[in-house]
Amino acid sequence: MINKNYDQCFHCECTARVKEVVEEKDFYWHYLDNTIFFVESGGMRSDIGTINNLPVLGLKVENNKVWHLLDQKLDGTVFLSVNLHERFRKAQVHTAQHLISALIGGIYGAKTISHHVGDDENDVEFEMTSFTQRQCSELQILTNGLIRDDLPVTITYPSKAEAMKFAPKDKCEHDEIRVVKIGNLDYNLCGCIHVPSLKYIQMIKILGFEKTTRGIKIKYLCGDQFLDAFEKRYDVLEEMSHTLALPHLYVMSGVNKLMNDKKKLTEQLVEMKNNYYTYLAKEIATTNKKNTVIHEFTDFDAKDLSQFTLAFVNNYDRVAIFITHTDSENMHITIGHSPNIAFNSEVFFKLLAEKFGLHGGGNAALAQGGGKYDPQILEFLKNSPIF
Repeated sequence: MINKNYDQCFHCECTARVKEVVEEKDFYWHYLDNTIFFVESGGMRSDIGTINNLPVLGLKVENNKVWHLLDQKLDGTVFLSVNLHERFRKAQVHTAQHLISALIGGIYGAKTISHHVGDDENDVEFEMTSFTQRQCSELQILTNGLIRDDLPVTITYPSKAEAMKFAPKDKCEHDEIRVVKIGNLDYNLCGCIHVPSLKYIQMIKILGFEKTTRGIKIKYLCGDQFLDAFEKRYDVLEEMSHTLALPHLYVMSGVNKLMNDKKKLTEQLVEMKNNYYTYLAKEIATTNKKNTVIHEFTDFDAKDLSQFTLAFVNNYDRVAIFITHTDSENMHITIGHSPNIAFNSEVFFKLLAEKFGLHGGGNAALAQGGGKYDPQILEFLKNSPIF
């Protein structure tokens, strides 16, 4: 049976009597002889609110009964109160979707496939092959023009025969039929809560559109939801403006300048690192004349060590085994050699990995990995029979 309490968007309080209570894991499902709480359906989320000042923790429909979940057991007459602000936002969004679908369907003959409601934006998906920015702008103008015209949103309960004059036959196979009309623009079978007329939507902002595998998805915001989203975005913009010490209109220019400066600094850093690698490689190669160079660092991270190893073996005909550990817990090791030396870095790394519990890999030219730092590894390397 259709609950006609849902016909009035602003009807958010009532009394009812507890008929049944079912306990579930220290919580209690209550079935009442009356309710104003809407249970999620038709793309519209459930109401939130209280019963006798206790938060309603959940809602469900079973066997045509609406059940309300509370953390206490109630009996007798109770007072129900729905959060009006949240219900009004949801009603605005849902009626806005009806309006958008009616226009897209009426102008382009496109069928509505799905409707998704989010906190920051909503979308309606249509069975369309194309859509343009111009059509997007026109849709925003049309929807807001109709909002200014304040077409009435009415709810009726026609007979099946009457409903079939305006709606598909398969949509009318119900014992009770509830129709939501927007003026003479839209005739839609719907069980959700709606605003009384289009002026209550306040405004619709079409955020954009995108192509999907099924058609075109149009994104929008409206009413109180739009104002909340605008406030959030404005606060972010204000913070950026303050940080950059620039007016709002010039924030993007400031961001672009920062990105360009970062790019230049990154290029300079890479150049400085390469110069440092060249200097350090020469110093290590000069002080260590052996064919195999073993050296320990405490100021390189894994990426720096890998880059330095490549820089070293590309300039000096040596086998290079370098270790770095920036703390006493972990280490990273790289093994490489110049192209002129016959040596398999991967095979030797596997030997170290097995002995010292390292993880990693590589190839014959360069292998690397890491694990728990063991001071004995340097002694092992220096006394290795391979060298």
